[in-house]
Amino acid sequence: MDNNDELVEKRDPEVESANEEVAEETMTEVSEVDALKATLAETEDRLLRLQAELANIQKRNTKERQDAAKYRSQSLAQELLPVMDSLERALEIEVEDEKSLNLKKGLEMVMNLFKEAFAKEGVTAIDPIGQPFDPNFHQSIQLQPAGEGQEPDTVVAVVQKGYALKERVLRPAMVIVAQ
Repeated sequence: MDNNDELVEKRDPEVESANEEVAEETMTEVSEVDALKATLAETEDRLLRLQAELANIQKRNTKERQDAAKYRSQSLAQELLPVMDSLERALEIEVEDEKSLNLKKGLEMVMNLFKEAFAKEGVTAIDPIGQPFDPNFHQSIQLQPAGEGQEPDTVVAVVQKGYALKERVLRPAMVIVAQ
């Protein structure tokens, strides 16, 4: 055997031990790197989810603020609806003397002011006579047989006016429906 063969066959145990340690350290470092990569990917995923959740919260808050501004007068309008009903009933009374006629004119002016204020805020009356019954806007309190020229499920009379604020119903109209 020549010298090269002897070198190959004789291995130094210290070198071999050092090689094993280096290999173990390399494997440990690789597994640590893999663990760190997995943790990083998990953290990035959580970050993206939190960002999406935050964006959704911001959109929801923006919509809620817009709705609050859009419907800010809802509670006041609901409180004033009985006043409108009372004014309308008062204006239906027939008067004959001068004092009563002047009082009625005053009530008409007040009623017009209410109507203008409601119109500015987007409050509109629901007038369903002759329209098909819609449970989203009407509340049926009575059914009556359909008369000549009337279609079934059509509103034939309004007992109490309904009102809507923009597209939101404040109070459904109480109606009589043809059967």
